[in-house]
Amino acid sequence: MCEGPSMISGPIPPDPSLFPEYYKRPASARGRLEGNAHGTPALLSGPLAPDPVLYPGCYSSRATRHPRIGPNATHILEKGQRGVMGALLRLEGVSLSPNPTKHKQLVRDYGKENVRRLREIQRRCREQEAQREHSRPVPVKALWSSPKYQDIPSRVMAQLQLQVQGRMVDFVSHNAQAAGKTVLRRSQSLTNLRNSQPLPSAVKGQVPQYLEERKEQWRREEEEKRRNIPDPSIPAGHTLMPERERQETLESLKETHRSLVSELLSLPVRADSLGVRSRRAQLDRRLSEVEEAIKIFSRDKVYVKTDS
Repeated sequence: MCEGPSMISGPIPPDPSLFPEYYKRPASARGRLEGNAHGTPALLSGPLAPDPVLYPGCYSSRATRHPRIGPNATHILEKGQRGVMGALLRLEGVSLSPNPTKHKQLVRDYGKENVRRLREIQRRCREQEAQREHSRPVPVKALWSSPKYQDIPSRVMAQLQLQVQGRMVDFVSHNAQAAGKTVLRRSQSLTNLRNSQPLPSAVKGQVPQYLEERKEQWRREEEEKRRNIPDPSIPAGHTLMPERERQETLESLKETHRSLVSELLSLPVRADSLGVRSRRAQLDRRLSEVEEAIKIFSRDKVYVKTDS
């Protein structure tokens, strides 16, 4: 075995697979870009250089690209890279011992398997028994009843046990007898139907009733619309008092005027005290107000101010 590459210059260069550093690119622009700034000072001066196709890593520090080959040509690539001897000496997965060890077959313990199976069966039986216990109907506790009423029969049960008493009617025979006494009603003959004149649906020269009702409805709607039209003579912010309300107010004012006049005439003429003078002045003021109101409500139309 050699300790390293030979320093003797000869025609055969060192093996590039053992000493790849001797085949790196020297210091150049490409080498600096690839990471070989210092180059290789100890290149052997041999006449033969390694094949760049077989050893592309010797000429560049870049990662070697995987060759683009199909899965059927992998053995050709390996044969070219390793050589015939490398392919023959490949011993991966080949046993070198003459007596290979046989795998020991596992011995089944049927006793343990039987015990495990029996326990599984017992567990299933216990689960089924518990399920049956839960699905069983729960007995209902009887209601408490006083022993004092044990000998008294139930009226409801007595009524339920009573049989319906009455005469049984044979409806089949009854219907047969009734059917024999039924009188068949004959339909009118076709001749009578043809000779019969159709009933008049309208009277000539007379307006139908529904048209009269429709005209009356239109007249009422027109009157209602005319009444609702605002009067242009009504001042703004006022409304016309209804005639009935005006008459009632006028009669009330006249009654008040008569009562005030009678009260004024009943005052003493000779007595001229302060109370009599104040009462007479109050009555005169009330009479003037009532007379003014009577003049207003004596008109044909009275307008009342609306609350804004």
